[in-house]
Amino acid sequence: MTSPPELTTLRIEIDDEIATLTLNRPDAFNAMSPELIGELTVATGYLADSAPIRALIVTGAGRAFCSGGDINWFQKGIDEEGFDVSADVRRGAEVMHQAIIDLRRIPVPVVAAVNGPAAGAGFSLALACDIRVASEDAFFAPAYGRVGLSPDGGMTYFLPRVVGPTKALELLLDDPNLPAAEALSMGLITEVVPGEEVMDRARERAAKLAKLAPHYVKMAKSLVGVSLENGIADHLQLERHGIADGIATEDARAGIKAFFSGEKPEFQGR
Repeated sequence: MTSPPELTTLRIEIDDEIATLTLNRPDAFNAMSPELIGELTVATGYLADSAPIRALIVTGAGRAFCSGGDINWFQKGIDEEGFDVSADVRRGAEVMHQAIIDLRRIPVPVVAAVNGPAAGAGFSLALACDIRVASEDAFFAPAYGRVGLSPDGGMTYFLPRVVGPTKALELLLDDPNLPAAEALSMGLITEVVPGEEVMDRARERAAKLAKLAPHYVKMAKSLVGVSLENGIADHLQLERHGIADGIATEDARAGIKAFFSGEKPEFQGR
């Protein structure tokens, strides 16, 4: 079994096949510094390829989920003569985007426990998760326009897929601090709970999802993820191979047997 990597700005904890990835810069509202972004690629790569897990929770330490890019990093471009902030941010965005790609590669359900504000790239990170459970104290803010920056972190990829292109552009241009209740009514999040209950509720959801057959979860995530890009003929071929591969698993045999016996199957990931 591969142990989680040792990290400074993030924490990875695994309990009963459920992992929790915590952004751990609470004094900076978990802002994405270059160090955190670098460690995020390490963490998501491990969780996608090596971690012995059946579900993942992503959350933030302290009062925020993630306040977005670290403004102190951007400030260096103003304060330090000769510092090429454009090149530095370009490299940083490339690293962060690899982390988002690896997050999407994780073959298990990913639940965001949005414990507080999710702004800018923090909003993008929440959108990249499969399910979002939010605290009543949380809010969601595009935030990029407030400092004249273009969205990143997958914001303009995920947001139109959740609320539609027209509403996504409206949100980006209006740039509100969107309360959790309003985000729920728009379908941006799955549910809203009192702040002290957000981690418990996220773990309840993760534990339930962890009982699903891993092949089913992996294929459902993969197929939905590419459905808007594929033509129907190519996509149906992916579905064809997915179900054929699934029927050969021990989990499918257990599920079919349980269906006829009226019992509830226990999927083992084989």
